[in-house]
Amino acid sequence: MYMKRRNFIQLSAFAAAAISLPLLHSCSPSLTKQAMSQPLFLSRLFDENTIKETGKAYLKKASSENDEDKLVQLLAGNNNIINSKDEKSIHQYLDKKIHDDFETGNTVLVKGWVLAVTEARQCALFSLIQS
Repeated sequence: MYMKRRNFIQLSAFAAAAISLPLLHSCSPSLTKQAMSQPLFLSRLFDENTIKETGKAYLKKASSENDEDKLVQLLAGNNNIINSKDEKSIHQYLDKKIHDDFETGNTVLVKGWVLAVTEARQCALFSLIQS
């Protein structure tokens, strides 16, 4: 029994799609990572390229944090925010963390800017996700 060329092409295309779709989904960052990688205040001052470059510069200083999952863990701390699907809650949590960083002096100098460590980590996560 021979397979018709048309059937073979259709079957091949279907198989390729079935294999590729789960991979495409796993390549895109999760909602939590996406939300955590958006330094809202800095995005008013910096364009995307500047945020990315700031993140890369921070990672040169803190090379042990050069991993998406590690940065998400550091940004979340001991809070359960890592499991949240509510982007607004994630941003509110990180805004409070940034405020607390400045209050406690938990800052870092990156590319001439004094940033909260939380902001620097957000830039770093953004740079890793965008690479």
